[in-house]
This record gives sequence, C-alpha cells and structure tokens, in this order.
Amino acid sequence: MEEDKNQSDKIANENSEEKTANETTEQNDLIQKLEDEVNKLKDAILRQAAESENLRKRLEKEKEDGIKYSNAKFAKDLLTILDNFERIYENSAGVKEKIKSDPNLKALFDGISLCEKEWISIFKKHGVAKIEVGEGDVFNPEYHQAMCELDSPNHKVGSIIKVFQAGYTHHSRLLRPAMVSVSKKA
Repeated sequence: MEEDKNQSDKIANENSEEKTANETTEQNDLIQKLEDEVNKLKDAILRQAAESENLRKRLEKEKEDGIKYSNAKFAKDLLTILDNFERIYENSAGVKEKIKSDPNLKALFDGISLCEKEWISIFKKHGVAKIEVGEGDVFNPEYHQAMCELDSPNHKVGSIIKVFQAGYTHHSRLLRPAMVSVSKKA
C-alpha cells in the first residue's frame, strides 16, 4: 500500500511538475506578449511625440513667415509711389537749369528727394529691397520679366538692353520682377 501511495505521489509530482512547466511556459508567453505590446506602445508614443514636435516647429515657422510676409501685398501696392518718384526725376531733365536758379523750385525738388529717400529707408527697414539690374546684365527669369525681345548688335544674346520698371524683393522673396527688354538672336 505504501508502494501504491509512493507511486501515486510520484505520479502526482510528475503531473504537478508538468502542470508547473506548462504554467511557466504560458506565463513566459504571456510576459513576452505583454513586453511586445509595451514596446509597441512605447514606439507609438515616441512617434506621436516626434510628430507633435514636428507639427509645433512647422506651425511656429508658418507663424513667423506669416508675420514676416504679412505686409508684402501692402508693400507691393506702395511700389507705385517709388515708381512715381523715378518718373519725376526722369522728366525733370528739361528743368534742371530752372531748379538751380529758382530757390523755391529747388526747395520743392529737394523736398521730393527727401520724401523718396525716407520712403526707401522705410522699405529697407521692413525688408523691401530694389533688384539691382542694369544694361548688359544677364536676364534671370526669377527676377526679371521680359517685356520684349529686340535685335541688338551691341548686346550678347539674353542680356538686358533696357530696364522699364524696377523690381523689388521682400525678405528675399520676389515682390515684383524688374520689367526689361532682352536682346535676341539677330
């Protein structure tokens, strides 16, 4: 009887060990599954945090650009005033002698000149700059608008012959292209 009991204890131990081994395997599988899920969640959280940071940076950049370029349309509208100052100087060639001899006319012309200088100073302060272009410069479609092409034996093909209207940039962005005539193949 004692042998039967030992046999039965032995079988119970084997079953218990087998059950414990199965439970351990199941527990290890569950632990591995939970660790995998934790890793997936950590990865998702890190990706979400990175995406949030990128969004924050992009919105900050858009906000800065919005502030920086918000007055571009207004500045473009005001360029006509600078154009008018240039027209005054172009059309004053015939009265230069009168300006020199008449103090009232000289004072008026000096006042106009001061207004233009102040206007340019304010534009510079707010990031508006004139595109420097002259006769003989190479045509650049990013900053120049060709109004016409002309045959010119004195100019290289693709070079600027005449500037009709000055161009301007606003914080390095094109505000208005310079309107020019360009030489073409003869």
